[in-house]
Order: sequence, then structure tokens, then C-alpha cells
Amino acid sequence: MARYEFGRGLADYVVRPTDGLWAVAPGAVLTFWSAADGGTQYTDLQDALSTPITQVTADDQGLVPTFYGPDGVVGMWADAGGVSRAWMEAHTTGTGGTETPPGSVRDWLNVKDYGAVGDNVTDDTVSIQAALNSCVMGGIVYLPVGGYRTSAPLTIPPGVTLMGTHSNLMAVPGLTDPQCYIKPLASFVGDAVISFLDEIDGGYATISAEHRIVSVMIDGADVTTPGVDGVRAAGNIQNVQLRDVTVRRVTGAGVHTEPNEGKFPYSWRLQRVMVDNVGWHGMAFEVMTDITLMDCQAIGCGASGFEIANAANSHAVGCRSEWNVGNGWHITGDWATGTGSGGMLFSGCSTDRNGANGFLVDATGNPVLQFENIHTRRDGRNNGAGGGNYAGFACAGATVPVIVGLLTCYPGVDDDGTQENSPAYGFRATGCTYVSVDAGFLHADTAGWSDAGDNTILRRGLNIAERVGTTDVFVDQLAPPTDVGGNLTVAGYLAAASGQSNGVWNIWDASPKALNLGSAGGGIAVKEGANARMGVATLVGGTVTVANTSVTANTRVATFRQAANGTLGHLSATKVAGTSFTITSSSATDTSVVGWVLYEPA
Repeated sequence: MARYEFGRGLADYVVRPTDGLWAVAPGAVLTFWSAADGGTQYTDLQDALSTPITQVTADDQGLVPTFYGPDGVVGMWADAGGVSRAWMEAHTTGTGGTETPPGSVRDWLNVKDYGAVGDNVTDDTVSIQAALNSCVMGGIVYLPVGGYRTSAPLTIPPGVTLMGTHSNLMAVPGLTDPQCYIKPLASFVGDAVISFLDEIDGGYATISAEHRIVSVMIDGADVTTPGVDGVRAAGNIQNVQLRDVTVRRVTGAGVHTEPNEGKFPYSWRLQRVMVDNVGWHGMAFEVMTDITLMDCQAIGCGASGFEIANAANSHAVGCRSEWNVGNGWHITGDWATGTGSGGMLFSGCSTDRNGANGFLVDATGNPVLQFENIHTRRDGRNNGAGGGNYAGFACAGATVPVIVGLLTCYPGVDDDGTQENSPAYGFRATGCTYVSVDAGFLHADTAGWSDAGDNTILRRGLNIAERVGTTDVFVDQLAPPTDVGGNLTVAGYLAAASGQSNGVWNIWDASPKALNLGSAGGGIAVKEGANARMGVATLVGGTVTVANTSVTANTRVATFRQAANGTLGHLSATKVAGTSFTITSSSATDTSVVGWVLYEPA
């Protein structure tokens, strides 16, 4: 057999992580071992001149000098006295050929080559972390099919991808598909199964960025400690990608981002991420700028499905939130007022059977939140009791402008037909600054549309229909009145087949024709009856008193003769404010039918 050459390569730099690689400190003393932890030390080494040595010392630039390993050994674990070892591979030898550990190449590391077992029993934390620490930036750490148990958080360095074979969206009884997952042991200690560290906590020389998780499932079914997240990141951690990832049954959030020393994660992309039955929010983002969520789902979570506290300039497309204890989507927090602020677009997103509202928007700030093609269903479950003033889509105290394009709500009960019909409302707004809903179909238990009356401006589009009641026995309100808060300015003519008003019309134009009936045959019709503003009465002995509580001290009483009878005289009127008015003829034998109209000064 032959000795293989080591040293003088980037993959041979160990000691501490820098930009996702392992660097060697100048003068570091390196020993070599058969395993990532424990194992047997290799002492049968030779330097470049074939002189026997037992260890290697880095030069003053941190470079590992060329040396030769034991006979036939193509890879070793390098130890520089730090907290972990790093895998060092042999490269081209003077006697021909290049060999690497079985299953691995320099930028594709198989965790089983680093000692991981994946038998759903063995603690593989050290082995997986060693592979992650050894991976070059842009490389992949691969999890073959198996169950990988962990006892502490795994940290993915910048620029490194952790990839499995696939992720199962849910655990399906009787499924024969071999699973590939990371499953923390009951003895797990830490705040997250997988962590991304920023340059402060990770000790990286530059920003922390381009971490990736692809086709991996995290199964926290054995974890009992509260608050253990599936994936957590704190601080300035940029451009993270999660694709085809499932997180189930951890006791904290599925995915959780938060600040560190005033800095926040930034510009993440999540595609086909499933969070299933976790203890807290499915996905919790605190001040996450430029995030994109595509085809993500949160189901059965212990709080809200999606908790988003300021996600400026972000998108959620085709995402689902179902059967969560809290709100399906909670859009909250201070979204700021400056030029660096921004809103968020929600497109083609849906809800089903969440305990509180399907969507709840209570965010503050100035950016616009835009919702298009939103489908809500059976929300407001409220532990099966329904009611609770919950809605498919609710705005409560929001100061951000909320713009809703097409919104639907459909009520219902549990899948087995039990529990109460919900939600109470299809759409409900309370105490908001500006909300506009353009179109939709709102079917709910109590009311399709609910305006609490304390909104500054609430605009309801013309194409919104309502139904009330259960799905099989309902009352249609398919053409309710259209409500427009604030002033409606129409350029040109407004043509309406008919119209009614239950409020006061105020025409403030100062021209003589402020009210112009426009065409021949047009006129004014005033309802007659008790206490009306127009009517007729018959003179008896030249006088008649008309009871009318609408008369004021300033009322102008206009009289005219409707049908002459008797000896005619001149007509005059006197008033008793709030009680009546009397019409008197100058002829005591005038018995005409007289008409009257009451006017008030503007």
C-alpha cells in the first residue's frame, strides 16, 4: 500500500470557523485521529522528507506543511485542541492517483463518513456537526436515508447546505417510504434543533449568509423541554434558503427569527416548508425584511400559524394556515414610517379552521399591506364553541393602510360534523385608519360584513355579497347597500336607475342652480303622512290646525290652494314649534283644500 499526501490545501485548515471554512492558527499543533470524537491517534506520520513524525505544526501563516499519513489511510480527523475536530482528506500523491473517503468529495460530504450512524438510536450530533464544520463554502453536507438522533443544536456555517434525500410533509401511518429526518433525543438540550449564527455569535470574519437546508425533516416528537424551535436564527443572517423542509412536534416554533444586538435576519427564501403541530407559532418572523414565502404551510400549531411582526418589502404566495390554536395569520408589530419601510403582498393564501381569526391585521406604521385572492374557511373555531367575534379576515386597530382585493369566507364545523358553526363574521373591522375591501363573497354565522363604527375610513366595494347561517341553511344578502366612508367624487355624470338616502343631503355649491333636475318632466317628490314635511288639509270656517312635531321656530311654511271651495281668501300661517302650525284664510267661509310644504333655512 502507499502513503498519501496531506497538507497545503484549503480543506486542511482547521481550528476555528471563518466564513464557513476552518482556519488554522499560526503555530497550531495538529494531531490526527481515526474518529471525530475519541478514536485512535495516528502517530505513524512522515514529513515531506519522509522523516517519521507524530504531529504537525502550522507555519507562521497558518498553512499546514506537506506530510504523509499512515500507510493506506486516505482521511483523518485533525485536532488542534479546539472544541471539535475537522476532517482532512488526502490529495494527489507522488505515486499516482487521488483518493477521498468513500462516498465523499471535497464539496459533498456524507455524514456517515464522519461517523454518523442514522439508526434512529445513536447520538449523531458530533458526527453531523463535524461534517458541517469541515464543509467548504458552497459545499453540501449530505444525510442519506436514516433517522439521525441529536442531543444538542446543529449549527450550519455560512455558505453550507444541509441536504437530505427528501422530507415527508406529515407522518402518515403505514407509509413504507423510508424517512430521512433529524430527531432530537429526549435528553436534548438547546433552544433549537438547527441554528444559524450571525458573525457575532459565530465568530465569522464577515457577515453570515447563504445557509441552506434542503429536503430535510425535523421530528421533535421526543422533546419535552418547552421552547425548543425547529430552526432558529438571531441577528444579521442573510439570504437563507429553506426548501422542501418539514418541522413537526417541536415544543417551540417551527421557524423562528429574532434580533441580536439590534440586528435582524434579512432576505430569506422559504419554499415548500411545512410546519406541523409545533408548540408555539408555526413560523415567527420579527422584523424580517425581504422575505419570500412560497407554498408554505402551518398546521395544528399551538399559537398562530404565521406570526409576522414587520416584514418590509416581502411576499407570501400560495401559503396555507390551518387548524392552529390562535390566528391563521397574525400581521402585527410596528412597520415604521420611513423611506426604508415597506409593506407586504399576500397572494393566493388561505386559512381553514383556525381557533381565532383566519387573518388578523393589527400592525402600525405607514406601509401598505396588500391582500389579493384570499380564501378563508371555517376559522373562529374557538375550541369548538364558535362565536367570540372572530372573523375570516379581521382588522383591529391597524394604522397601516390595508388593501384587500378579492376576499372569500366560507363557514363550517369540524370534519366529523361536530362543534359549532364559525366564524361569526366573514370580514370585521374595528378601530382602523384605512381599510378597503374591493370584492368578495362573505358567508359567516352572524354577519358577512361587520363595521364596528369606529374606523376612520372603511371602504366597501360594489361587488361584495353576503350570506348568514350554516352552509346548508342560510339567508342570502346578495345585494346589500354599498357603503362608502368619506367623500365620493365622481368626474362627469353619475347615472343611477333609482336611489334612496336615509341621511341628510348637503349641497354646498353656491350657484342659483345648486340642485338641477336636468330635464323636462323632472321634479321633487316628498313623502306625506304624520309629521311629514308636505301635506294637505281642509279649512273649516276659514282655518285649520295641522299637528306636526317637525316644525321648528325657523320653519318656513309655504301654503297654496289645492282645491278651491267656499268664499276664497288670502292664506297665512302661524307656528307652535315642535307641536303644530295653523293655516288661516282671510275669509271665514273659505272651505278650500289647502296644500303646504315645510322648509328649513340652511
